[in-house]
Amino acid sequence: MKGALQSIFTIYTLTVSGIALAVRYEDDSRNEAHQRASDFTAVNEMLWVRKQSQRNDIAPKTLCQAMMKLRYTGGSTFEYIVYSAPPTAGMAVNAFVTTLTTSIAVALTGPRHHDNAVAYQTLRGGPVCPYKILYADPLHGCFILASYGLRSGRACRLLQTSSTVNQAIPDQCNRVYNANCAKDTKTIYYPICSRRLPHIVRRRT
Repeated sequence: MKGALQSIFTIYTLTVSGIALAVRYEDDSRNEAHQRASDFTAVNEMLWVRKQSQRNDIAPKTLCQAMMKLRYTGGSTFEYIVYSAPPTAGMAVNAFVTTLTTSIAVALTGPRHHDNAVAYQTLRGGPVCPYKILYADPLHGCFILASYGLRSGRACRLLQTSSTVNQAIPDQCNRVYNANCAKDTKTIYYPICSRRLPHIVRRRT
């Protein structure tokens, strides 16, 4: 699995000259202090998708998307429950359990010393979707994941914890998103979302 993810993540973007190499933010090992998968998996409260790229091949586009860690299952694997609200009226919520794995994605500017990628299902019965940790700020509860689709190209998802999602997006996290992600962004979280999920899933584990 780790070898496959490393192959998927080895993406080279050449400049017009065909000689110089343009390094994406998430591929630059100089940013690795804010790209640790362990900061993402250490969160024990709900993680809400606050906004994401409109053009996105591997993530649902419905509102009220969230995920929460259920347990650590050994090695580099965890069990998460994933939620989304169907595009219908009422309080219905879709939920399923997925295995999330962490791995090291190849950096173009030097070796990585910590896992900086996660892979999990975003849709019930869907494929396992690989993401790089573009930015992680556990102190302020804000995380950005980057994926790569054949049609949509690079896409981002910004997630916030339950304790921060009803506040403004932290400045630095928002700056990194705006500087590195597509401008066609869709808001996924609204305050009503926390009321659509059953009380039991808002607990801390």
